[in-house]
Amino acid sequence: MRRVKVLPSSRFGPQGDGLVVYSLPDEGRVFEERPLRWTEADPFPYEVLNPIQTVFYRFYEGGNALVSAPTSAGKTGVAVLFFRKRKGRLVYAAPTKALVAEKARELKKLYGKVSIRTGDAIEEFKPVNSQVVVATYENLALALRNRAPWTEDLEAVVVDEVHSLVGGRGQTVEEVVTALKRAGVDLLALSATIPGAAELANWLEASLFVESEWRPVPLERKVVPLKEFPDWSDPEKAGGDADAKLAAKLLSAAFELASRDEKVIVFVPKKSVGWKMLELANKERLEIANKTTPFEVKKEGFEIAFHNADVPKEEREEIERAFREGGLNLLVATQTLAYGVNLPADKVLIGVRAFYDRFERRFVIFPDPLDILQEEGRAGRFGIREKGYSFILPYGSRPERLKKALSEALDGKLEPHLLRELKREGPSGGFQTLTLFLLAAVLHGGADFKRFLRESFSLRGFENHPFLDEAVDWLKLHGFLTENFQPTEKGLFCLRSGVPPFNLEEFLRRTKLPLPPEAVVRPLLYTKRFDSLYAFLKERPGFEEHRRLVLDRLVVCGRECLGDNTDQLLFFTSGLTFRYPNLSNPPGEFSYLGSDALHLVRTLLELRRLGLYETTNAEVLTLAHSLKYGLEPEFAPLGGIKGVGHVRANLLKEFLKMEGKEPPRFDQRLGSYLKDLRPEELEEGFLTALVELRNLPPERAKREAKTLVGLLRRNEEAHLVDDRILTALGLFSLGRDALKLRREELLEELLR
Repeated sequence: MRRVKVLPSSRFGPQGDGLVVYSLPDEGRVFEERPLRWTEADPFPYEVLNPIQTVFYRFYEGGNALVSAPTSAGKTGVAVLFFRKRKGRLVYAAPTKALVAEKARELKKLYGKVSIRTGDAIEEFKPVNSQVVVATYENLALALRNRAPWTEDLEAVVVDEVHSLVGGRGQTVEEVVTALKRAGVDLLALSATIPGAAELANWLEASLFVESEWRPVPLERKVVPLKEFPDWSDPEKAGGDADAKLAAKLLSAAFELASRDEKVIVFVPKKSVGWKMLELANKERLEIANKTTPFEVKKEGFEIAFHNADVPKEEREEIERAFREGGLNLLVATQTLAYGVNLPADKVLIGVRAFYDRFERRFVIFPDPLDILQEEGRAGRFGIREKGYSFILPYGSRPERLKKALSEALDGKLEPHLLRELKREGPSGGFQTLTLFLLAAVLHGGADFKRFLRESFSLRGFENHPFLDEAVDWLKLHGFLTENFQPTEKGLFCLRSGVPPFNLEEFLRRTKLPLPPEAVVRPLLYTKRFDSLYAFLKERPGFEEHRRLVLDRLVVCGRECLGDNTDQLLFFTSGLTFRYPNLSNPPGEFSYLGSDALHLVRTLLELRRLGLYETTNAEVLTLAHSLKYGLEPEFAPLGGIKGVGHVRANLLKEFLKMEGKEPPRFDQRLGSYLKDLRPEELEEGFLTALVELRNLPPERAKREAKTLVGLLRRNEEAHLVDDRILTALGLFSLGRDALKLRREELLEELLR
């Protein structure tokens, strides 16, 4: 393996001027050269290669490679160099749908046509007819397990953000990389700066390992104790607790350290601190970009926003656009932004909490020093400012201790998620995580599946670990593996769908209990945590009463329904969120369940085919609509009104209940269903529901009532069914013939 280190003394300007300074550590030599100018006919996004790209072009001769470099250091350009002159299928794998969309846009400019695979259930009915595919890790893993046609001629795969090995997606990354290594597919792994990078390169069997200490925009770091800043506002206005006090200090630091024309990101150690910052700003009547908050916004605008996983998808994307291109200059964020879309800033402020752990007898720093380094990667706008600034603001720790932790952050070993889970005690730790990975190992390796385990990162040397034997015995006992190590139909279902075996067993247990159907299928929605809803509601009037109503319906389920937040999902599908005026949209995961609804359609049909679940097409349609729109199952067809959304669909539902009207059917047209109700009756009824149930002020309620009446008028001729859900049910039931049928014909065929 050839090792090359790009040194921090390298320079690169917006016009391509600069100097590439690199060393060959194994040879003890340092070299200097000018950045390479791109003169070849191959497509490339830039006229001049930056230092990292120059080094990669100079030394890459084929095989696998690892490039470890700071954020925004031009790693996408390295991927293009890796792809050049190849004729087979090229795949770019990224951890999130947002990154997939971002990379697809970049690659489309070069290759003209790019296919996207993000797990959308209808995607597989669209053939891949492009050389380049951009996919999420999970979708690539499923495609390899199912031998999807577009994986048969793979020549090269880029695994972006490969440091995701240490996070929750770690086992999926390990499975993908191990399977591709065994298949002899060339791999390029792109990573932020992480500890143990050399060990990662060895596991990848890399012919080239490039690590960079150079940044496109130089970074200046300062560590300033947060106690040096006064409170920006009285913390008592936001409850006066520890989070509010930290929030008041961080707001003070943000306004003191930043100029008005600078883009500034303030990273908070946890979500509750971010919401307290926004609440204090709201109390002082600053313009708030967020529309969905734990409190009611007094003044909308773009003075400040909070970016985190609980913000509805549409709002999050609007906030990103406003920060990147518009008038939003102050953005509060959790560490998820540091691993998400590219959103550079002039200055980054990082609030750090530190405390002495008496049990471990050491100081604990949160966020972790590695996360701090990743957050710093957002500092610096190339071509706009000459330097990026990072202000690390410790709260509860001396600056010297934090500086030492940061300097030693890269000295540790790489410990992937799967390895950490394996080290945990008991079957609730590594045991559950291992079962799906073991099924994948059997699928890829057959009876010699332990060879697959030896070739993974986490399980090499652990093939005789007792947890492995226990997990294999569990898979056999519950009918996922045969005695001679072949996946059964049940095991193949988990591999095809991605549903972990433990989740399937919990689903089957719930089918025997008198539970709401949404609670029964919850374990099949295995990618969702459903943990964000209550944070927005718990301080609001009526919450405890509403929550008790939900919990009463789950008593027979036991603690499992609380452990996976089934209660929060049921709260949502019951439409109780309609009664909370601070929610303009459902928060977090609840705001974008469309793809999950399509997956649920497919999963339920597959379980029906295997004889594991009895259900009708009408019931499948109902569950999918209920999940996507947060509606009680009997009123689920209301979600089929184009553009209606969660809040307005539940407004219409509440009005229909007050009128005592029969619930709608999927095969009805909206105009026919509401034919005995005049527009003025609808508007008056909506106004009553909005004021009495949603507690909106009368003027705002009038505007909202008129908006919904107008929406209903525009949809009078439409059937009460979501087109994408109906199409998915048709495709998975009838195949491509479903596309030849009109909506009425398809409904008749599926519901007869």
